[in-house]
Amino acid sequence: MGIKWKNEILYQDLVKWDTRLRYEAPFFNEIIKGIAKPKIRILDVSCGTGDHLVMFAKWGYEGVGIDISEQNITAAEELSKKNKTKDKIKFIVGDMLKLEESLEGEKFDFISCIGNTFSIFSPEKRALILNQMYNLLNIGGKILFQVVNYLPHTSETEWFYKPIILRGSSEEIQYIVRIMEWKEMKEKITMYVLKAQQTSKESDDFILQKKRTEFYVLKSNHFKEFTDKLKGELTIFGNYEKSEFNEEVSKDLVILITKT
Repeated sequence: MGIKWKNEILYQDLVKWDTRLRYEAPFFNEIIKGIAKPKIRILDVSCGTGDHLVMFAKWGYEGVGIDISEQNITAAEELSKKNKTKDKIKFIVGDMLKLEESLEGEKFDFISCIGNTFSIFSPEKRALILNQMYNLLNIGGKILFQVVNYLPHTSETEWFYKPIILRGSSEEIQYIVRIMEWKEMKEKITMYVLKAQQTSKESDDFILQKKRTEFYVLKSNHFKEFTDKLKGELTIFGNYEKSEFNEEVSKDLVILITKT
């Protein structure tokens, strides 16, 4: 079955969701089940197209997904409807910097922020977001962050991710390339995403879309300073298999903060 082209670059284009969720599910299931509450409510911050929250809802949990993109929220609602989870979760358009305003009066037992959205913000704005998450969290609850660990690439000027190659409904080709480069004393990274899609199977013409995003390089000590200040409990992993985090080799930085 072919795919329907989108004339822009979207985060979900870069993710093979079935494969990703199968890999991540055991970790999330263990963490959420470990929260000692009879009825757990979940908040997914920067929820994207809602794939994680729908998975949690299928496990029986209730929750809220928030994202600044109306397009993402529309897609999330469609996914929830398709999976018959609309009675357990709701999705709202909202700004990460105004979480408490968007979720006034609500409390949660598990808050997730998965992917690199948190890395876009300056240290001051990250502190604001973290404080709001902590305020929305019940005692004994947990906040989970996952970001890419870019530190193994410090010896490189730039690097590439393996291209993503897809075929459309008429077998035309689409490919996506991600190019990364360091900037500002290796404290930030610029990611260039190029997407080319063939106008038809027989054509030599391609439509090109481009997107440029800057990320701060997050380190474990950024989260340690926060939890030390609030006397929370911090656990750090290098992946969803709970391997020990190593700045030089770990693919991911997975942070778990428990409110004590």
